[in-house]
Amino acid sequence: MGIVEKQATRNAIYSYLGAGLGFITVMWLSHLLSPSENGVIRILVSYAALFAQFANLGFTSVTIRFFPYFRDKDKGHHGFLFYALIVSLIGFLICWIVFLFLQPDLIESNKEKSPLFVTYLFYLMPLTFFTVFFNIFDSYLRAGFSSVAGSFSKEFLQRIFILIVLALYFFNMISFNMFMLLYIVVTCLPTIILLFFIIRSNEWHIKPVKGFLNKDLKKEMFKLGLYSILAGGAGAVILNIDAIMVNQLLGETQTGIYGIAFYFGTLLLIPARSIYRITSSIVAENFKNDHIQEIHKLYKQSCNSQLAIGALLFIGIVVNIDNIMQLLPPEYGPGKNVILILSAGYLVEMATGINQVIIANSKYYRFDAYFVFLMVGITVASNWILIPIYGIIGSAIATALTVTLNNLLRYLFLKRKYDMQPYNKNTLKLILIAWIAILPGLFLPYMVNLFVDIAIRSLLVGGVFLILLLKMEASPELNQKFRKNLKRFSINI
Repeated sequence: MGIVEKQATRNAIYSYLGAGLGFITVMWLSHLLSPSENGVIRILVSYAALFAQFANLGFTSVTIRFFPYFRDKDKGHHGFLFYALIVSLIGFLICWIVFLFLQPDLIESNKEKSPLFVTYLFYLMPLTFFTVFFNIFDSYLRAGFSSVAGSFSKEFLQRIFILIVLALYFFNMISFNMFMLLYIVVTCLPTIILLFFIIRSNEWHIKPVKGFLNKDLKKEMFKLGLYSILAGGAGAVILNIDAIMVNQLLGETQTGIYGIAFYFGTLLLIPARSIYRITSSIVAENFKNDHIQEIHKLYKQSCNSQLAIGALLFIGIVVNIDNIMQLLPPEYGPGKNVILILSAGYLVEMATGINQVIIANSKYYRFDAYFVFLMVGITVASNWILIPIYGIIGSAIATALTVTLNNLLRYLFLKRKYDMQPYNKNTLKLILIAWIAILPGLFLPYMVNLFVDIAIRSLLVGGVFLILLLKMEASPELNQKFRKNLKRFSINI
């Protein structure tokens, strides 16, 4: 767990620093831009993520799974990066051709409800291009056990530059057109940073070694790539279809409100993303060496730690939800229940640990595609039914439902195929601790000063949670880290 702990900690640091910057950014965006202007940003990013996932042609998953077979720095990893770049470039060109066919329909279907999206649609392909190659560079580095550069550039540095762009717009130094251009440029910047990082780290090897890529290896890589196109593409649909369907059915103004609320709901996933970034390569390496027990151990630890952190973040959001809404402009009021529903759904995601990482890197990887395809049907159908009835709240319900069902299926699958059971009495302890800790925050009277109320309410809930966590020994790995840090201040619990 040395590599996992070290890099997961560094990833988490950058992710939480980024979350803090993201919080400031979202608050500023909500006050500085109109909901429709926020909506066009959300729509462009969602479409770019969707197109990029298909354009990668499944090679991000191929990289994580098969890079251990290529790994040999002295031989330039047998030119693995060359194959990744060529495949992704071909995939992007295919994606661009598809976009040219879809462009008239996108314009026609959005010109009334989402005119800003039509105006800035020309940014979509450049944004997609840089997203494709960020994913490739990031997966290449993660496969080589270097996952920090991606999180630093994407989660932290990019948000610094976004704040700078916002400041320029706030002080009327640039127009909205220039703001959009600079926002897109800043969003693409992490790709350039990773490229220079790879070159500087002497990992830019694009000369393939003849004879290494034999027929059997090609066949296995092709099979995984094909399933990953389907699973990854379908997964991107699940992650982004909510914003796209809200835009199609309700327009870019409602999409802007949903996008701001979505940010708060996904705060819970920050620790999980930090762990996924490094454990994917660790799990692939352990499968290669048939170390199933090590994978089971990682699975248990991830479920326990992520449930503990996720529960703390969830109750923090619940007790402060009214405070959060006071920080936002009044027109974002409908986002309150969206935040709560999405947070509940993503708490389930946290509690189920690295289940998707395990299945995707196992010999049963094709089943991950089956699950995801089933979830695509459920999320599209539920959004289509619920959005017209409940608006953006309906989309939040659809997303939470999809996340819950997807993780239930993955849990049952791992239990059946590998007899992996990640839950024990500590799981029940964590649930009990969360219920106890949330009560003071719910019944504490509201104070006059908003920021004082947030601070006291959060400290009260967090303090109760952490003390009970330590006293009940509900999370051994986290308890060990907490005690180690507390000893630095001569505090023993």
